[in-house]
Amino acid sequence: MSDVNINIYKLDAAKQAAQALENSITTSHRECKKLLSYVESSKWSGKARDAFLCYLEIIYQYHGDLKEAAALQTKALKNLDKYMDDFNRDSAVREVRNL
Repeated sequence: MSDVNINIYKLDAAKQAAQALENSITTSHRECKKLLSYVESSKWSGKARDAFLCYLEIIYQYHGDLKEAAALQTKALKNLDKYMDDFNRDSAVREVRNL
């Protein structure tokens, strides 16, 4: 079994990209909420409004899910540095390597 190799430069780039993605999704989610509130309070009515609201609500929910996933990804990448050494020292890992 081979060791896990992590290129620190690529890890740093991945952290930066993950943070940028998280920020972008958070901004998009916030803007979507503003648009949703605006449309709900507008005087616009009819089937087109209802269809647009349904579409916008789906987009808002989707962005909410993406926002949570992006935050987890960013957290995992930030914690990777801390846990790389712990992983290699873990008794279960040594046991698997000795199989």
